Amino acid sequence: MDSRDFLNSLLFLGRKNYLFAGSHEAAQRAAMIYSFFAMCKIEEVNPQQWLKYVFDHIMDTNIKKIQELLPNYYKLFINKKSN
Repeated sequence: MDSRDFLNSLLFLGRKNYLFAGSHEAAQRAAMIYSFFAMCKIEEVNPQQWLKYVFDHIMDTNIKKIQELLPNYYKLFINKKSN
């Protein structure tokens, strides 16, 4: 399964679940969470470890550098740490 197939299956699952989100805003939040987990899957990052990293670092992260909490940056961080 390539990333396109994965994202298509994620969108299908999401559409089904967004109907029962309760509100448009809740559906948007659910879609955002699905997107983060899809990024973890594509980057081959453990979502649970990534979330722990985000929760541990979010308060110390400048809003202008918030993208550094995304899974692709986390993967770079882990690679640097292991070298």
